[in-house]
Amino acid sequence: MNLSRIDLNLLVGFEALMAERNVTRAAARVGRTQPAMSGVLARLRDLMEDELFIRTANGLQPTPRALELHEPVGKALAQIAAAFAFRDRFVPESAEMAFTIAMSDPPTISLLPALFEELMRAAPGITLHVRGFDDRDEAISLLDSGVVDVAIGVPPTEKAGRILSRPLFEEEFVTMMRAGHPEAKSPLTRSAFLAWPHVLFSPEGDRFGIVDERLEELGLVRRLVLTVPNVTAAALVVERTDALCTMLTGLALQFEATGKVILAKTPLDLPSAPFTMNWHRRNDANLAQRWLRGLIGKTAMKRNRSPG
Repeated sequence: MNLSRIDLNLLVGFEALMAERNVTRAAARVGRTQPAMSGVLARLRDLMEDELFIRTANGLQPTPRALELHEPVGKALAQIAAAFAFRDRFVPESAEMAFTIAMSDPPTISLLPALFEELMRAAPGITLHVRGFDDRDEAISLLDSGVVDVAIGVPPTEKAGRILSRPLFEEEFVTMMRAGHPEAKSPLTRSAFLAWPHVLFSPEGDRFGIVDERLEELGLVRRLVLTVPNVTAAALVVERTDALCTMLTGLALQFEATGKVILAKTPLDLPSAPFTMNWHRRNDANLAQRWLRGLIGKTAMKRNRSPG
């Protein structure tokens, strides 16, 4: 290949297309018009002699060749950015750009509102896109592909040196029951806890949760009658039945505010759940992303210091 045909703007456009999987959104990401980004895609296809992106009902899907190119292109752009970093600076007050964050349900509820408030105050020109994920290891594939800039959730089980992380906060577990439940007027005992049916909220589709693991260690078992992947569904079931549901406090507090459910201390010694911020090593030196990660960390620290 003739290297003189490679325009740096093509590489930037390629990264944007990999991240957004949509020509219009990719154009907005790098400050171009949609026709200009379509032109970039056409030039990329001609240069690489490959379609690179196939249109589907779910947006543009990268070809095997595009996936093969993504890692080296990302590294090359990061190295170029690092080489000129001494001249570069990020001014959040005047920045106009977009970030994409992947969040599991708990941080979406307990961290995102405060984070967005901080973002609007510090950088009103920045747009934030949030996408959910359920499987903790999905965070690695999202970061590898460049679809997201940061992923926040429980730590992935896979240890990947290319993925960097920072602890953000920990959450305790609490047991939810309907407001008129027979156990609502007194502290929840272990025997009462085991006497009632239980709902398991598991976004990963597990049928054996942390409560069951702890009970197994104690030689006990609960009556698990329903497993659901959606926290709202779990809360709605609890509102209408005598079933109990043990979940993270940050999630449960949102439903307690309705007055239809109450929260009780879970009569088991359960470990807290840690949540971390994860990002790809290729983006570690990016000034804008470093600023974003700093803002997320600062917001999490304020959350940790808040009463209750």
